[in-house]
Amino acid sequence: MYHWGYFHPFGLIFLLIIVGFFITNMILWRRRGGMCYHNQSDALSILESRLVRGEITAEEFNELKKTLKGKNK
Repeated sequence: MYHWGYFHPFGLIFLLIIVGFFITNMILWRRRGGMCYHNQSDALSILESRLVRGEITAEEFNELKKTLKGKNK
């Protein structure tokens, strides 16, 4: 009977699967821009789409836009 020592051939396959999974997740994470934080331009585009759909009024839009830009102090 052949002795593999401390390394089983399926261990290499399992290691390659884990490394491939890790690399794939890192690539997808980088393409999506990292964490799920929205920057100011994303928030402004969401705000504009809410105005277009009629969820908020123009006055609310202007007030929220000032808040986003930090001018409402």
